[in-house]
Amino acid sequence: MSPRLKVLLVDDDPDTLDLLEIILYKDYEVITAVNGFEGLKKFEELAPDLIITDIMMPVMNGIRFFNNLRKNASGRIVPVVAVTGFSREYPVKSLANMGFSGIIPKPPEKAAVLDLLEKLLSPANPPDSPEPPAGEPD
Repeated sequence: MSPRLKVLLVDDDPDTLDLLEIILYKDYEVITAVNGFEGLKKFEELAPDLIITDIMMPVMNGIRFFNNLRKNASGRIVPVVAVTGFSREYPVKSLANMGFSGIIPKPPEKAAVLDLLEKLLSPANPPDSPEPPAGEPD
């Protein structure tokens, strides 16, 4: 039996973390962090295969987390998905242009989350060729 792929969830909202964990626990090993700073530490310690991060968080927001992650060689290849309520500060097009591998609207829907992760983690889709963002265009 091969080890399950690891997904790091970074979000300060306990309800969103719980919902994503419920969606993913059967198929993935789920790791959680409540802000970008904690997310970076867990990334370094546990080497997840994919990251789902909120954008608006205290301590270190999702954009700073993403930018810091991309400074690390292994952080440049792991797919990173934004989960967001599409704030005016970071619209969908901006997140896609920054290099996020996908975008999940809040509240996350099970089918959309699982479909996106399956595409991003498929051997036919290597990490350096991210999928276009999911969700509504800006």
